[in-house]
Amino acid sequence: MRNLARLFLRTGRALLVAPTRWRASEWALCAAFLAGLAVAWSNERPFQALVEGRGGNIAGVVARLANLAGSGTAVTLLGLGALLLGHVLRKDALVRATVVLAVAGAWAFLLVDAGQFVLAEQRPLEGGAMRFLASGGHGVSGHAAATALLVLPVREVWLRRATPLSRLLATVSLSIWCGVVGWSRVWMGMHFAWNVLAGAAIGLWASSSAVAAWRESSPPERERPEPVAATDR
Repeated sequence: MRNLARLFLRTGRALLVAPTRWRASEWALCAAFLAGLAVAWSNERPFQALVEGRGGNIAGVVARLANLAGSGTAVTLLGLGALLLGHVLRKDALVRATVVLAVAGAWAFLLVDAGQFVLAEQRPLEGGAMRFLASGGHGVSGHAAATALLVLPVREVWLRRATPLSRLLATVSLSIWCGVVGWSRVWMGMHFAWNVLAGAAIGLWASSSAVAAWRESSPPERERPEPVAATDR
């Protein structure tokens, strides 16, 4: 528990100092994201009209399933199941990944709640009026944040010793899943597209900070020396 609390605090510090460590490429990526977010916000109504409820019954079934499986509750249950499985099978990498995911999830929960209070926008189904500094807002998608949390703990902690192909496939698969869940929220009229982008950014920010904090706090675990054979002595 003490280690978990320490990792939580380290992650908070990493959240604050992350921009000071960015290279030019990362600043460029941030600028591109902010530009995309601005476009999505300024055109929220046209984007919503293109996506919400479009695609027939099959799209509706997919959207509802993704909406259910991509909730914060579902991701939490997934993490608990992975933690239990890791302990039973003695898979240390899986246990560490779930711990990093839990810490990232705690920070993402706080950031999403703060974002929804500051950007207290109504859901599209409720009219979509923007309010600021009010309770009950929905200006940031919690579903998008929850699913985006999975990518980096899986790739950088659980699969850190896996083959490059395995890590790539996991990254692509989880990214597609994030996209499907985000689309489902827009399809169902629960969020605008920019709400989804903001939520995904928070999820990635929290998880990247948690991974960075874990790396700083456990270098021996990541770079454990190979045992020396008796014949080599």
